[in-house]
Amino acid sequence: METSPWRTEQGRRARHNQLVLLARGDGDLADFARDVLAGRAKPEDLLYRSYLSETTLRTAHAEIDAWNALPEAERQAAVDGAEGRTRAEIAALAALDLSQPAPDVDDDDDDHDFGAEFLNSLR
Repeated sequence: METSPWRTEQGRRARHNQLVLLARGDGDLADFARDVLAGRAKPEDLLYRSYLSETTLRTAHAEIDAWNALPEAERQAAVDGAEGRTRAEIAALAALDLSQPAPDVDDDDDDHDFGAEFLNSLR
């Protein structure tokens, strides 16, 4: 059985960078990321504890419903390409230099899409 790409050294670095990027934001996912980075939580705690607001959960459920509504051929095409996209995402995240402070972005968007952009990219 092949090791998950997230469990490799590059994958662990990518997950850390992903958490750092999330922690720079606002909202429940940013709070969770800060807890993980501070050692107060583990990533898998998201599955077992109530970290997410009802708004975030509704968004996630809506995205799941949208996925399930896709024709089988589109879902299968997305699944078939998932490994390559995941490996590319891991490589990109792992290559980030996060030693520089985050750019100051004037973004009032506090709507956390919980991966909606990624799920929409599969369509």
